Amino acid sequence: MQQYRRGEQGAPIPPRADRFFKVDDDWYFTVRGGKTFGPFCCREEAEKAVDNYLNPRQKYSGNVRPFGSQRARHWYRTQKF
Repeated sequence: MQQYRRGEQGAPIPPRADRFFKVDDDWYFTVRGGKTFGPFCCREEAEKAVDNYLNPRQKYSGNVRPFGSQRARHWYRTQKF
C-alpha cells in the first residue's frame, strides 16, 4: 500500500515506480535524480546495496559487498559513460 510522503497530505498520491529492475540476468536499482546502480547478481544483493546507500552508517559483515560484487565493479569500470 502506498503512503503519503512529507508535503503530500490531502493531494492524491502520485504514481510510484519500483526501485529495482532486472535486465537479462542482472539486477539494478535507481535513486532520486535518475542514478542507476548495478549490476547485482540477485534482487537480494541489490536490496542490501540500496539499504547501505540510503543508510551509510549501517555496517555489514561477512560476504556482503554494499555496492555489488567484483563482477559488478569490473563492469562499472569498463563502461564508457
